[in-house]
Amino acid sequence: MVQDIDPTVQRRRLRVRLRQAREATGLTQKDAAQKLRWGTAKIIRIETGQVGISATDLTALLGLYGITDPDQVAAYVEMAMQSRKQHWSVYRDVLNQDFLIYLGFEGSASVLRQSESLILPGLLQTEEYARAVIHAFNPPGTSPRHMNRQLEVRMRRQEILDRADPPTLFFILDEAVIRRAVGAVDGSARVMQRQLAHLNDIGRRHHVHLRVVRFSHGAHIGLMGPFAILEFPDDGDDDLLFLENGPHSLATREDASVISLYLKQFAELENHALSEADTADLIDEVRAQM
Repeated sequence: MVQDIDPTVQRRRLRVRLRQAREATGLTQKDAAQKLRWGTAKIIRIETGQVGISATDLTALLGLYGITDPDQVAAYVEMAMQSRKQHWSVYRDVLNQDFLIYLGFEGSASVLRQSESLILPGLLQTEEYARAVIHAFNPPGTSPRHMNRQLEVRMRRQEILDRADPPTLFFILDEAVIRRAVGAVDGSARVMQRQLAHLNDIGRRHHVHLRVVRFSHGAHIGLMGPFAILEFPDDGDDDLLFLENGPHSLATREDASVISLYLKQFAELENHALSEADTADLIDEVRAQM
């Protein structure tokens, strides 16, 4: 059986594997279309993901490509069914398109590397911290329902932390992230104190690696803007780069050279950051000072 993987990932895997199956038979797209009495454009649209694929059409393709083993056929059918599910797209009224694309892949990643210089990554935020950030980032007059749905997304994302097979997470934060008193009301820093305690609790998990670049280091590449890189367990899935910039965020996996550049930048940040143990001590120190 196919894992319950996000529909975005399943759609891509299905079209890639159908193309590979066709190529293994030596058939061109035109050849396959002619044998099935389809237009060539239909094969092209299926293999590029422009359209979904019905159970009838999938069965016809598998038969043409000589895929008759019941387990293999069942895997393809399950993949097609999961690719048609709705997941994060139900939040398209409150999130931009590129962030929806990113979310479609985040839950299926095996490794995440993220750099933040202003606020904590969404996966690490407490509900009250997240609520304060969402309120600050939305313009005056935004409806409570709109903000509550954004908060719902943020909390749902964190479910991957408690999976039986969670991804390995690497976070590099600028010191400003842990010192900014998000949620402070009337001079009280209780929201941030609880957030920092939560941060160290998460940092103790075996799959979470949290490190901070201190103010004393001065300027560093992470100050250019937040980014995240996802890696996947399937060799056929390229890494994904997400550049976060509000409504102008960008999710891409098309340019390997650009993704490689950001991987090098992350490695550079790791060279400048405190160790995980020293980071935990600093977080406790900052919390005590608040």
